[in-house]
Amino acid sequence: MARAGHSVAVFERRERIGGAAVSETDVWPGYTVSTASYVCSLLDPWLVEELGLRAHGLSYYRKDPYAFTPLQDGRSLLLGADPASNAREIAAFDARDVAGLDGYVERTNRLGRALFDSFSDDEPRFDRFDSDTRAILCGSAAELVERYVATPVLQAELVNDGLIGTYLGPRDPGTGYVLAHHLAGRVLGVQGAWAFVRGGMGSVSQALASAATAHGAEIFREAAVTRIVTDHDGAARGIDTKFGVVRASAVVSNAHPRTTFLELLDADVERPLRDKLQAWRSVGPSLKLNLALGELPNFTCRPGTNSQPHHHATIHVAPSIDYLQKAYEDARTGGESEEPLIECFLQTPTDASLAPPGKHILAIFAQYFPYDRPGGWTEKKRETAADAIVAILARYAPNLPGAIEHRQVLAPPELESRFGLLGGHIFHGELLPGQIYEDRFATRTPVRNLYLCGSGAHPGGCVSGFPGKRAARTILRDKWPR
Repeated sequence: MARAGHSVAVFERRERIGGAAVSETDVWPGYTVSTASYVCSLLDPWLVEELGLRAHGLSYYRKDPYAFTPLQDGRSLLLGADPASNAREIAAFDARDVAGLDGYVERTNRLGRALFDSFSDDEPRFDRFDSDTRAILCGSAAELVERYVATPVLQAELVNDGLIGTYLGPRDPGTGYVLAHHLAGRVLGVQGAWAFVRGGMGSVSQALASAATAHGAEIFREAAVTRIVTDHDGAARGIDTKFGVVRASAVVSNAHPRTTFLELLDADVERPLRDKLQAWRSVGPSLKLNLALGELPNFTCRPGTNSQPHHHATIHVAPSIDYLQKAYEDARTGGESEEPLIECFLQTPTDASLAPPGKHILAIFAQYFPYDRPGGWTEKKRETAADAIVAILARYAPNLPGAIEHRQVLAPPELESRFGLLGGHIFHGELLPGQIYEDRFATRTPVRNLYLCGSGAHPGGCVSGFPGKRAARTILRDKWPR
């Protein structure tokens, strides 16, 4: 919008722009921590090219190998971009699953392409997909995976993509969509691939900010918006900040929809929208644990603290689909998982700029630790949850507890207070049928001049840029039609 010659101002509540896509240098001395989001896949390649983000410092590289699961019996599974290596790894469990994985990848690539091609739609419709595709997306991740492969650890590695950020288990309907959503990205031109961003995830936000200001946009930090101002006719006319009321032709919110309409908007919300907001499923199950390590994890199944291929992959703790389903059911009945879903990332072996020499950052994403757990969250409960996660990882890498020099625990309430992720939900609400495509919140809201550009709008969560692109395109069409 700035490039098109319009006056654009961004108001950010925190001292850092970028919401949950930030690189923070004040967590521990000498470290740069991707505090919340940690890897990149769905970032719209069109935006990267159109806004020249590489010239503004954006750089990323493929995460390869992409998945590593250690087992307690001393075996492990490591998958990456090399088909021959994958075949050897899988054949050590069941040679029949080599062809099965090929079939799975072919099918999920088609699903991912279909989703990606719909993410820019002005009027998203779930019925754009054929009935078979809709059936897979409305089904469970477990059903999709079990159709192709039989080895439990391989099934668990694959099904994990259907659970991230989602308060359901792998056998529950709708997780098929979550799985496909996480495989929709085309980073570096590879369908379904994931990448590390050099300098951490804040580099995405910094590149966008640099491109915006280069075209004349202004960015105000530590400038919380306290109110969306409407006129007597009910149309949005500006925002209230520490600078006073700032008038605007369009107000664009990337806050959670409930925050936007029920906390910020100074006018009453019509009944249909209010009912949708109150029914919106936005209970987050995710806990983020960041650890500063004095050495790399030494896995019993693949020994050594020197950087090895498995240290570059997503590290999973999940021997089977049933293990993951139990993790979910434990949380539903008891408030948290006894043995949670755990996935870990180590970017420092491939980007040493993020930590002091010889040090590393282990980013841990764990489920299920729901926002609404019985009895709420306390400091003791947060630390106990972190202790349990470290103890589980120590079964596979016994040196881990002794290698920890610092740690940061972000349970769902911290994700809410720090990043505005209402309910601690990393996607501004579940990415499940009933809350996707036309059932998600529209970019053009019922309040004239008010638009949504955050994850509450289509296509939802992950660091993608699609909601913002769709919002900008809609506003330009509404306000300044050619």
